[in-house]
Amino acid sequence: MRTVLTGGVRPTLRGADQAPRPGVLLDRDGTIIVDHGHVGSVERVEFIEGAPEAIARLNRAHLPVAVVTNQAGVAKGFYGIDDVGRVHRYIAAELARCGAHIDLFLYCPYHPDGVAEPFARSSDDRKPRPGMANAAAAALNLDLRSSWVVGDRPEDIGLAEAIGASAIYLGPATDHPSVQSARDLSTAASFILERIAA
Repeated sequence: MRTVLTGGVRPTLRGADQAPRPGVLLDRDGTIIVDHGHVGSVERVEFIEGAPEAIARLNRAHLPVAVVTNQAGVAKGFYGIDDVGRVHRYIAAELARCGAHIDLFLYCPYHPDGVAEPFARSSDDRKPRPGMANAAAAALNLDLRSSWVVGDRPEDIGLAEAIGASAIYLGPATDHPSVQSARDLSTAASFILERIAA
């Protein structure tokens, strides 16, 4: 797992004497930006309509927001670690223009079918495994069981199940009775904020 800290990261860490809090773990491609397939350059970054504003709303509610994204493109040789960092710094800069920020970017560059060493292997950080979520919880003092995972792939639902979080699937209704479906991140944010206010 790799961590990308950007100028958009806010100091949201709390002391050990404070109780863990709920947070939001967001997938990246297909959730915040359009999934063009292995997005490894800023030229291919296209924000999904309403996503920056949705993140800003979560920020205003003082909910920590972390990105947890599988980046198998590194293992498959499509782009490198530095490219992922550039993309995340660009996303952070563009979000800042909308008054939004990501508290922590986490990504997994590993894939067992990769061709680029040393990334051609399995990893506990690759969704649906819980590695990135556990790292976000440690860094941001999160209570994962009261948190949300938002994404557009089965791996995101699997991650939520692995950590005991609530899942919001961006797409049509699923066969999972405990999974909430939403049209997009804006709709998902409204659902989360309604639950926080209840």
